Amino acid sequence: MLRKLSLRNAKRQFGEYAFFFVTLSWAAAVMYAFHTLLFSDSVRSLPDMEILPWLIVAVSLVILLILGWIVSYMINYMFRRRSREFGIYMVSGMAGRKIVTLLFLENSLIGAAALGPGILLGMLFSQLLEAVLLHLCGMPYKLHSGFSLPAVGLTVLYFSGMLLYAVCRNRKWIRRLQLRELLCYDRENEKPPVLAGRFAVMSFGISVLCGVCGFGMVCFQPLGKGYDVLIGFLLLAAFLFGFFRSVAAFLVARFGERGDWKYRKQRLVTFRNFTAKINSSSAAMGMLSVLFMLAITFGGIGTTIGLIVAKNVEAGAFDIMILREGEMGDFSRFAKVIRQDFSGEKTAVRDHVYGIYTNGKSDFRKVHDRTVVEAGRKLNRAYEEFQYDTCMAQSDYRKLRKLLGYESVQLDPARCYVHCVPALAGQFGALLEEQDSDGTAFKCGGYAFVKEGIFSEPFSQLNDYGNGAGYILVVPDDAVAQMKMLYSVYAVVTAKPLMTDDLQQILDACEGLVRMEWGRASTGAGGAPTRFYQEDQYYLTGKWLDKSEIQYFYSMLICLFYLSVILEIMGAAILATQVLGDWKEKQRQDRILRQLGMREDKISRLHDRQLLQIFLLPVVPALLISGSLVYICTKKILVSFFQLPVTADSVWIGQSFGISLALFAVLYGIYFAAARICYGHTGRDDL
Repeated sequence: MLRKLSLRNAKRQFGEYAFFFVTLSWAAAVMYAFHTLLFSDSVRSLPDMEILPWLIVAVSLVILLILGWIVSYMINYMFRRRSREFGIYMVSGMAGRKIVTLLFLENSLIGAAALGPGILLGMLFSQLLEAVLLHLCGMPYKLHSGFSLPAVGLTVLYFSGMLLYAVCRNRKWIRRLQLRELLCYDRENEKPPVLAGRFAVMSFGISVLCGVCGFGMVCFQPLGKGYDVLIGFLLLAAFLFGFFRSVAAFLVARFGERGDWKYRKQRLVTFRNFTAKINSSSAAMGMLSVLFMLAITFGGIGTTIGLIVAKNVEAGAFDIMILREGEMGDFSRFAKVIRQDFSGEKTAVRDHVYGIYTNGKSDFRKVHDRTVVEAGRKLNRAYEEFQYDTCMAQSDYRKLRKLLGYESVQLDPARCYVHCVPALAGQFGALLEEQDSDGTAFKCGGYAFVKEGIFSEPFSQLNDYGNGAGYILVVPDDAVAQMKMLYSVYAVVTAKPLMTDDLQQILDACEGLVRMEWGRASTGAGGAPTRFYQEDQYYLTGKWLDKSEIQYFYSMLICLFYLSVILEIMGAAILATQVLGDWKEKQRQDRILRQLGMREDKISRLHDRQLLQIFLLPVVPALLISGSLVYICTKKILVSFFQLPVTADSVWIGQSFGISLALFAVLYGIYFAAARICYGHTGRDDL
């Protein structure tokens, strides 16, 4: 009996459950796509990605709790809308535990129905996700079916746990409800504490104080170890809940008595509905605003990490670099192996051997250190090879520019030039300008510098042990003959990106070649650290090898976007369901407005205005807070990752927040458009 009744109810209530069904399908698709990464042979073969499966499992458990709580809220909301129906069941002799079982069966049917299209859509998402991840890691991607039975089983397990958790949260209070409460339950609004006058002002003041303290904890982090960030987010969530508890009373006090404003056009109806919605759903609006704040913030931080990885690879410039300490090395045997591996085309490999020298001076080094401090970065002790200014011969510089495909430049064979990261270009230009104004030409190896001779294209200067630590002086060939060689370099540019397997093949085939480990150093003869930790050794580095050192960032990026998408679609679904759940009240209001003589076009515009206000209500404060959080977090990430800003921080922040906001706007816009279409249809049902 219960099975037949639950099946009939699920079919009959499908209109109200539509957004719930679509959202569960989206959630199933996203969960399935990320779960396939756990069982993908390609992903498991990636080096240094052992942490990814653990992070996905941990994030999935967090999402399980979030989804369970949100589905519990949706069940509660649907129960409120259908309370009279359940009251009739109780009058007919159905016990409370039977009603709970009926609800569980209904939601299980909807969940099971949502799993089918969700997994089909997830198969497409999994292809895209795996292709993006493998591309980021420099691995080839091959199209495959995308179906993974273990991923299906794990997704079904998570969904079952989510529905069970949601029903269990509602089971106790539903069983305690009396018949009288059921018959009147749909007429009861949320019962917030009475907030008016000074109580509203006090509540608003406390919420603002929580917001200020939350920003302070996230920004200054006085406790450390991540506790302050967690406390900061909790305080910001408290601010949003307090804000929505008190803002309705503030609006009524501010505009309610202004007849000249309230009675113009259709403001009375709009204002009344707007404040009533806030007052009756303050807790729900606070919850939605928190969800949107977290979604945009996680998306912004994930975008920042992705941009950092992309910039790090771009700045590497050379695909392969082999370094030899102290003298010009013999790289012929390495060149032979590399050409054999990557000689599919005649121009597949372009290479050059050159040396990095020092003039024993530190004029530019001092400017570098001062710029680091002025940029708000921590000045670390320089490696032994970069205690003084580093130099390169002009002939080598020309060949390297040609190797990288840069524009050819005319160099005066009797003058010096500088190639540096963009953050140093202005400071070095000021230094050369200052020397010229004193009437004493600034020189290196006896040759003067060209004031305008500063170049700043990507040149493997970001991670040190390439072409200098942030800068290198380009001097005439005669000048380097009198200088000390720090190390020699064999630089290679390939026609196609290298895969991790290619680099490993080079290491296996070349005896005496080791991978340069960025987390490893020893103490040099001068007491400063050095990356050349073994004598008589060749070191392999380059942008594709350096990339593997930061692959844990990819794991963070994936999990942050996972959380962001889930939080957004669930929040948008709750809001759309609430809007469509009020259609009976809206029909009653429309009938009254028609009886008062309002035209249909004005009623339609009124619907648009009300719907837009409701959808913007939880988003506006979330945008303000998330924008500030993305700004704070992006600044801290950039300071910790780059000693010198490779791009203006404002550009990073704008890109991170803009991309996250664009993704949010697309998903949120889909739900808004769907709600607008359904909202218009329900408005014409009573015509």
